[in-house]
Amino acid sequence: MSRRGDYRSFYLLVKMAITTIVAVLFFLFRFLKEIYRFNLWGDLFKSLLVGFIGFCIVAGIAEASTEVAGFLALAGIIYFCIWWHKKFSYADTRLNSSNWQEQAWWWTLDGWQFEYEVARVFRLNGFKATVTKGSGDGGVDIILKKDNYRAIVQCKHHQYPLSPEPVRALWGIKDDWGADEVIMVASSGLTSASVDFVRNKPNYRVLNLDDIIRMSQCKEVQQPKIVQEVNTSKKPAITGGKVDF
Repeated sequence: MSRRGDYRSFYLLVKMAITTIVAVLFFLFRFLKEIYRFNLWGDLFKSLLVGFIGFCIVAGIAEASTEVAGFLALAGIIYFCIWWHKKFSYADTRLNSSNWQEQAWWWTLDGWQFEYEVARVFRLNGFKATVTKGSGDGGVDIILKKDNYRAIVQCKHHQYPLSPEPVRALWGIKDDWGADEVIMVASSGLTSASVDFVRNKPNYRVLNLDDIIRMSQCKEVQQPKIVQEVNTSKKPAITGGKVDF
């Protein structure tokens, strides 16, 4: 009986070891794949060098205090994960930057893709941009935060100027979200009636596709501001004309 129990324990031990090795190799492969995708080999080398130095320090402390060494090792692992998460987030934001300069590329995106790319452009300019789930959000597509500033963003990726209805609706939920500003990203601008609605509202910003492209170049990006121009034609208009961030 004891020999059978030993076999079973050995089998479970081998199974756990194989599962652990496979899991480690899987996550290592995913990690290196992302490193290759974003060309972050230099950062990887730096982190490994810092990690080796940290290991030597922890090993030296372990001789004096095992508990302190264990705490430092755990803190180092957590910091390593957070640091690389930020690295991948920033690199992912930059991934499509070469495409951002072309209007034709933007028009290949559907509404959902457009929202995510706009959010990435805002992140590139120092904002924390969270894309909403798309249901129960009252029309809000992106939530922006920067220091004490908070804004709600709606994206309308249409080939024609935006009518007043969604423009008014977004303004109507400003206080419900506790927003300092509302931002309408209307790819083809606004109709004249829509411009009339937002004209005297300093906390209502409108960005068109040209504005988003300028933002992607990080030109004077601090805070969303826009100069409105009335669209009197029936063709898709470019309202705004000047974004000063």
